[in-house]
Amino acid sequence: MGQLFTIGHSQHNINYFISLLNQYHIDFLLDVRSTPYSKYAEQYNKENINMDLNSVHIRYIFMGKYFGARPQDKNLYHSEGYLDFEKVRESKNFNKGIENVMIGLNQGHNIALMCTEKEPIDCHRAILVARAFEMHRIYAKHILSDGEILTQQQLNHQLLQKYFPDRAQLSLFTYGQEMSEQEYLIEAYKKRNKEIGYSVDNADDILVV
Repeated sequence: MGQLFTIGHSQHNINYFISLLNQYHIDFLLDVRSTPYSKYAEQYNKENINMDLNSVHIRYIFMGKYFGARPQDKNLYHSEGYLDFEKVRESKNFNKGIENVMIGLNQGHNIALMCTEKEPIDCHRAILVARAFEMHRIYAKHILSDGEILTQQQLNHQLLQKYFPDRAQLSLFTYGQEMSEQEYLIEAYKKRNKEIGYSVDNADDILVV
């Protein structure tokens, strides 16, 4: 079985970016941006990166329809106006994307999910998409800008420390009402979702009665 990675293109030189992919023997790169164009890093515009990756035998596939962070379906947004990752993970399109990626992994391909943000904790590729794969017991490895790996488990720890650093001490005062580590983690993902999820200007515009 192949391995699942994520990577943020940031403003990397394209040759350096490709070297990161080669370091982990990635042969498929899935673009999970809603819009596959970058004003500040044109080397990652869909046509440009497709050509550069093809030249080094890495297959580029745009999957914004399945994994993009700005879907058009109004039902996927929270009443407060931001994209609700839990609703997205239950949607038909998203799960079709998951199924397709799992086919590739089962065929032995090493697959990377690419978005823009440098840090995984700031990007839906990790908080939305990689989290969904974790629920299927597939644990992504996040390629950092220096080439090091942040595992999904390490990302989970980052989230717990960010939102619930005193969770062990809190249990001392809530005897009988203690939250498990998994319950804290679910809440941490919800908090991060609210902070980074795409928001519309007016929540009323997206609500479906």
